[in-house]
Amino acid sequence: MRFLPTAAPTSWFQRAWLWQAGVYLSFWVELRLFTDLRLHYGPLWNPVLFYASSLLLCVFAGLYWLDRPVAPPDPLQANRRFPLVWVGLVLGAVQVLYAQAPVIASRAIDVRSSDIIPILQAYVARFRSGEVVYRYLTTLPYPLFPNHLPMQWLPYVPADELGIDYRWWAMGILLLLGFGAYQFTLARQPLSWLGFALKVALPSYVLYRLITRDGELYAHPVEPTIIAYYCVLAASVLSRSALLQALGLVLCLLSRYSVVFWVPFYLWVLWREAGRRHAIAVAALVLAGIVGIYVVPFLSKDWTIFTHALSEYRIATLGEWSRTDGLDGHPPQLFAGVGLASWFYTYGPADIAARIGLLQKAHVLLSLGAVLLAAGLYHRLRLRFDYRLFALIALKFYLATFYAFIQIPYPYLTSLGLFISVFVVMMTGAGQRITVPVSAQKERRERHAELAEASLPCHLTP
Repeated sequence: MRFLPTAAPTSWFQRAWLWQAGVYLSFWVELRLFTDLRLHYGPLWNPVLFYASSLLLCVFAGLYWLDRPVAPPDPLQANRRFPLVWVGLVLGAVQVLYAQAPVIASRAIDVRSSDIIPILQAYVARFRSGEVVYRYLTTLPYPLFPNHLPMQWLPYVPADELGIDYRWWAMGILLLLGFGAYQFTLARQPLSWLGFALKVALPSYVLYRLITRDGELYAHPVEPTIIAYYCVLAASVLSRSALLQALGLVLCLLSRYSVVFWVPFYLWVLWREAGRRHAIAVAALVLAGIVGIYVVPFLSKDWTIFTHALSEYRIATLGEWSRTDGLDGHPPQLFAGVGLASWFYTYGPADIAARIGLLQKAHVLLSLGAVLLAAGLYHRLRLRFDYRLFALIALKFYLATFYAFIQIPYPYLTSLGLFISVFVVMMTGAGQRITVPVSAQKERRERHAELAEASLPCHLTP
């Protein structure tokens, strides 16, 4: 697998340091607005500022990478740094697990607190016993039709077999798979040793900060598994491997629908930049993965599974919007400070169903709009921008928009975007050492020679 290396431009972009500082500052603001400042500006304005900081991060990252070339790989540097990234991974994992241990120990799995893990346990139990997985669950306090895609619960089959708490298993998947993909990508970037050391610790620091600032964030959900999938996707976007790109897409598409609008844009970019055969190979592998993991073993047994799942989502949304046990009698999940659903609830139509419908339309239109805007910018800037970096920034921009307008903005769902930001921050600043490819050096020497010849005085001969 070859990951994207970067290098400084032959003629340094004068404002690069300003854009780089903008990326770092936007990310710091985004992280703080999600943690210690989550409701500091109120449930209406906090999500606006949080979304704005995400957009600014994309803008500054885009400005930073304009006119910057891509250097050939540096395998010698990567070989020296691979042991260090694994040491950083282990140390970060120890720090995170030490912080998460008391949270898990003090909160037992209880359907009255959260039904996520009991539902997943029911899927896994049916799967292990050879029963039909996707039929109504009757072991909960209420009837529920399964609405989780296979990659949300299949990874927990080994955990169930070994008797391991799903929350520990989910955290392990994130630390090993997700952060492993990050560290593998980082090792190949031509960073200074100081920048490299700081960025080795970045994903673990972000996760540690999330856990210590909000112990309930991952106390019951198993969202770390989904975050791990998106880390693999972000790493695959920066690679040239069709197999890895397909793996990232399959993991994300079969765990949650979030990325579905972005996928056609990405395949179009691969078609134009990596070639038709490469894009077709990625699309074929993704299709094979979806058919093999979801369609044949599950969906083909009951083609109404998909529509039943959508019905369950609508029921859950209406239930959350109808709650009055939050601050000032508002639904607590809508006014948690990370999503713009609070605006639609406050200023939308009188009927709750109409407010939800209005937000759903805005959600779809703005998510599609984010993809179309990214496509337009790519078409205009494609000769000045490495397509892998552009695809990563477009992924961050799309997910920020998608989760800003989601109908139930649970904080654990929205936290996913922070880890895509980690990849954007990791790439920003890479290659500040002047390492110009040989071909570029030759072009520069020839250009200098032409300029020198043009500046010589002309001597008339008799």
